[in-house]
Amino acid sequence: MERWVIARRSTLQVLSHGLGKVGLPLSRATAQLMRWRQLSRDRAELARLSDDCLRDIGLSRADVMWESSRPFWDDPLKR
Repeated sequence: MERWVIARRSTLQVLSHGLGKVGLPLSRATAQLMRWRQLSRDRAELARLSDDCLRDIGLSRADVMWESSRPFWDDPLKR
């Protein structure tokens, strides 16, 4: 699966590069969509962790519930 994502990303970058003025915004939009998808996956995976695993990484179930309830577009790196 990871190999497909990398190949897909490369294809999108090549296509957007060939589009001239539209290429950069398309590339940025693609990157944003990929970031949102990863945030959604990470939050879902975090929610599936056991209480023991959460304790090991220093999180409570309440922390995880708050984080996993955030919308996909709420990116902590964009603050």
